[in-house]
Amino acid sequence: MAEEKEGTDLFCGINVPDDPDNLTDLEKKHLPVITAPDEVKAGECFEVTVEVGKLLEHPNKRSHFIGFIELYQGDLYLARVDLTPVTTCPVLKVCVSLEKECGPLRAFEWCNLHGTWKATKEIAVSE
Repeated sequence: MAEEKEGTDLFCGINVPDDPDNLTDLEKKHLPVITAPDEVKAGECFEVTVEVGKLLEHPNKRSHFIGFIELYQGDLYLARVDLTPVTTCPVLKVCVSLEKECGPLRAFEWCNLHGTWKATKEIAVSE
């Protein structure tokens, strides 16, 4: 594929941007974008949205699609949405509550042609 980096195997590990300030089209299509508050109170519910294709639309057809989006706080599993090729806007939207700081929010998405991609967002949990 023309937009893939030469010599790169996108299925060998978790993909992250080489330069977050200068994203390629491939990275813009696949990078999960996490929208959540920067700080929350322990035990209080808040909304987290993870969107794939927010920066540049990702195609969703039988030959090229997003299969799932997962959300973690550090290594703590929070949520997952499984998607099909007919999903036009790959989004995970969920309300969660955190008890303590266990690391940043981490989102993963899997594309059938371009592997797994990860994004993180720092979030402070106050008492």
